Amino acid sequence: MSGDDEPLEERAFDYARTVALSDGVFAIALTLLVLNITVPTLGGAHHGGLGHQLLDRRSQVESYALSFAIIAVLWVRHHSLFRVLDRIDGRLTALNLVYLGFIAFLPYPTRVLGMYPSETAAAVLYAATLLILTIIAALVRVHVARASLLSRSGHFELDRREHWALAPLILIASIPIAFLSPDIAEYSWLLLLALPLLTPARNP
Repeated sequence: MSGDDEPLEERAFDYARTVALSDGVFAIALTLLVLNITVPTLGGAHHGGLGHQLLDRRSQVESYALSFAIIAVLWVRHHSLFRVLDRIDGRLTALNLVYLGFIAFLPYPTRVLGMYPSETAAAVLYAATLLILTIIAALVRVHVARASLLSRSGHFELDRREHWALAPLILIASIPIAFLSPDIAEYSWLLLLALPLLTPARNP
C-alpha cells in the first residue's frame, strides 16, 4: 500500500485512515454487545415479576461483560502496535481488514453464548472466533516485523519474553474442554484477561 519512497503526507494519510477505520469497528462492536441483552416483557399471566426475568438474563450479562473486556484488551494491543508503525503496506491492510471482520463478528457468538450458555456448540463457536482473532493478530505481528514496518523509536521486538502465543493455546485447550463442560471452558477464557499482566507494557 505504501512504500519507502511514498511522500510522508500520503503515508500519514494511509495511517490515519487505517486507524480511524479500526477504531470505528472496535467502537461499533463494543456498542453492539449490549444489544445482546434482551429486555424482559411482562404479561398479565407472567409469574415471578421483573426481578425474576432480569435474573434469567444473567448469562447474557456475563457474556456481554466477558466480550467487552476481551475486545477492550484486543483494542489496547491493536492500538499499541499501530502507534509504533513507520508505514503500512498492502498485506498489513489486508490482514487488518480480516481482523476487523472478526472483531465485528464477535457480537454474534456473544449472543449465542448468552442465550445458550450450557450448550457445547455455543462455547466452541465463541472459542473458535477468538482463536481466529489471535491467529490473525499473530500473523500481523510477524508480518510487521519481517517487512520492517516498525519505526526506529518503537522499541518493539518479537522475542521469547512475550506471551502472545499463550492466547491461542488457551483457546485451543478450551474447545475439547467445552465438550466435557461448557462452563469450565468459559471460565478458562478469563485467563485471556490476565495475559496483559504478563506482557511488558511497551509491547503491543
